[in-house]
Amino acid sequence: MKANDGVNYNRNYKDTLFRKLFGENRENALSLYNAVNGTHYTNAEDLEFTTLDDVVYMKMKNDVSFIFGNYLNLYEHQSTLNPNMPLRGLLYFADMYRQIIPASERIYGSKLQEIPAPKYIVFYNGTDRLEGGRKVLHLSDAFRPFGVSEGFEWTATVIDINYGANADIMENCKVLSEYAQFIAKIREECGRLEKAKSNNQDILRQAIDAATEYCIQNDILKDFLEKNRKEVMDVCLTEFNQERYNQIVREEGREEGEVIGYIHMGEKMGLTSQDIIRFIVEETEISQEEAKRLYEEYKEK
Repeated sequence: MKANDGVNYNRNYKDTLFRKLFGENRENALSLYNAVNGTHYTNAEDLEFTTLDDVVYMKMKNDVSFIFGNYLNLYEHQSTLNPNMPLRGLLYFADMYRQIIPASERIYGSKLQEIPAPKYIVFYNGTDRLEGGRKVLHLSDAFRPFGVSEGFEWTATVIDINYGANADIMENCKVLSEYAQFIAKIREECGRLEKAKSNNQDILRQAIDAATEYCIQNDILKDFLEKNRKEVMDVCLTEFNQERYNQIVREEGREEGEVIGYIHMGEKMGLTSQDIIRFIVEETEISQEEAKRLYEEYKEK
């Protein structure tokens, strides 16, 4: 299996639907902030966006960041659980602090340079659910030696925003709840259509269109979807194709691990290379050519 089979994966960064809903609308961002923090602020004009325009690495552009209540808040959206989120957050915040500290300020002097405290939240809506609805990732888990922080730590709080998760947050942020319903409806339509058709791109387009129509008819993100229907289609095609790409990569990793296991087993049994390849084909669903390629790659390593 090739990593791009059946997937029109756009490797250039494009805005996510989450970013469009919360990174371009102060009222929506304030509603999300209140829901996450249990606050009741009402003046959206007090919120100052600081979202980065670009960063060096692919997809290192953050989704939503803003200064509010003396905190520098970074809200990012992910459809894949990524253990490197604390490191990504550290790099994001370093760039944001460079932006908000005036160039004229001296950070090498004796005067303490005050900065807003960081809050890093990752809103996750992948298909693997989080136990308890949230998870805290620690940068120290990546340190060598393992877990030795020497007093330094950086965290990323991952919050599950799939429909049905974290009801308290959803109840207090109507736009987030409706966003979750829209994404759930797209997945539901994809599942229904995949039973009868094989063209992934056509299925996805039809699913997004059907979900959009359903949500408009049921007053779910209605105004936003009516005004931005074509753009929503383009953004969702990119997002869901990337989600599918990530899924394929994970599946390939599991497949390769299984093949290595069968190679080890075959070697312990004293099988020849041809017998091992035949053994792999019999025990998996991959072709003989693919089994041979994986076997030869393993032996080269």
